Amino acid sequence: MNDTLDHALRDLDPAVTPTDLDTSTDPKARALLARVVATDPMEAPAPTSSSPRLLTAGRVTAVGGGVAAGIAAALLLPGVFGGGSAMAAWTATPHMVSGDRAADAQEKCLDSAQDTAKRTTGRELGFRPVVTEGRGPWTLVYVNDGSSHLAEITCLLRDGDLIASQGSTPGPDAQPLPPVPAGSARAALGAVMSTSEESVRIVTGRVGAGVLGLELSTEAKGSVTATVTGGYFAAWWPDAPTTEERENASPRGGVKSVTAILQDGSRHNVSLEELTGRTSAQLNTSATGGSTRD
Repeated sequence: MNDTLDHALRDLDPAVTPTDLDTSTDPKARALLARVVATDPMEAPAPTSSSPRLLTAGRVTAVGGGVAAGIAAALLLPGVFGGGSAMAAWTATPHMVSGDRAADAQEKCLDSAQDTAKRTTGRELGFRPVVTEGRGPWTLVYVNDGSSHLAEITCLLRDGDLIASQGSTPGPDAQPLPPVPAGSARAALGAVMSTSEESVRIVTGRVGAGVLGLELSTEAKGSVTATVTGGYFAAWWPDAPTTEERENASPRGGVKSVTAILQDGSRHNVSLEELTGRTSAQLNTSATGGSTRD
């Protein structure tokens, strides 16, 4: 384990963290988060049953025959999402984030993504923000490099503070992503960040020509409207806390179905097989481990 992280974790043991600690402003908590976000997840300690955890089951997966390798992770302290009234402020329909707030959020996400990419891949990636949306006090920023292999990272900020990020970058054997058919969408499922109190599920991906909007039918929050722009989409929603075992047993990532709203006003049901490029058998087969590779 990284010695600096080890000492920081001992100082900020969730079991003894004062109840009045504000993890969004406390210098030690912020410093810890910054260090962990920039840490290779393969070097991170395995979470215990009582520890905050980042689960990415199904997110790090083969796409188009090639392997995508995880490059970003965040240790989430209890209460980092806000819980209670803060989670109650989340909205199933996003609102636009613009001006200084959007620019600040994008800059923080890009800085975090680039720092993490340098540390874990040894090179810079051409990240740019493709989706920025607001839900209650949170801003989600989805950045990718726009390449045919698509390195991507999603950041979640609350009241302007970066609280979590996750993503993936193509491995050496990755094949170019196939084009998305008109009127359809493509995405990986399974990105979930969970603490002992709550979890957040994130879905990002691409849309085909003629798609103006996407609606996700979720197990936890019913219908969730995604933000669609520039050929990409993103959405997230809160859920109950989870474990690796539960996630592995349900590789659909809490999504029941997806509907594309098309330019001509019609609606197209995008099956999960169509969305993920996986077969029904794969979608119904339990995964193993916190990050899966097919």
